[in-house]
Amino acid sequence: PLALDCSPASCLTMELHLSGERKYLSLASIRAAPPRVISGDESAKLAGCAGAELGPLLPQLAEDETLTGVLVASDGLVSAPITAGELCRGVLLHTDAAGTLLSSLRAWFPPGMAVQPSPCGTHVGPLSLKGACCCVLLPKPVTDALAMSEARVVGHMNGDHADSCL
Repeated sequence: PLALDCSPASCLTMELHLSGERKYLSLASIRAAPPRVISGDESAKLAGCAGAELGPLLPQLAEDETLTGVLVASDGLVSAPITAGELCRGVLLHTDAAGTLLSSLRAWFPPGMAVQPSPCGTHVGPLSLKGACCCVLLPKPVTDALAMSEARVVGHMNGDHADSCL
């Protein structure tokens, strides 16, 4: 099983998992990457916030289009799978519009990228994940196989066999 460090102390680092290897991106390395500032046209709420695009931080994404990733928040929330091409466009926000360091990283995607249901289920749009602390990268065939099994697993868990999942 995958052991993730999503404790509050880890909220200003990004833990990466790829093919069984674990790597950490420090806040210093994230802040040293070329800055990306969110415009008001992209997000009225996050306009002026700064971060680093995931592409330059994770060169393996640009090198291997067969990868798919999920982002994990410090509260345990896991995103839907995101293709490598879209992950490259995501931004790890670390600074607010006033220039103050955020208390945790936020993974934000521009309009049209990493579109998925919101955690509260009220809308569908680009992912904006507070407390992002981990990125798990898997080969696309693995995520495709997991997606094909999802309905069967959920049906099993919601049916009268839920106790067998314990």
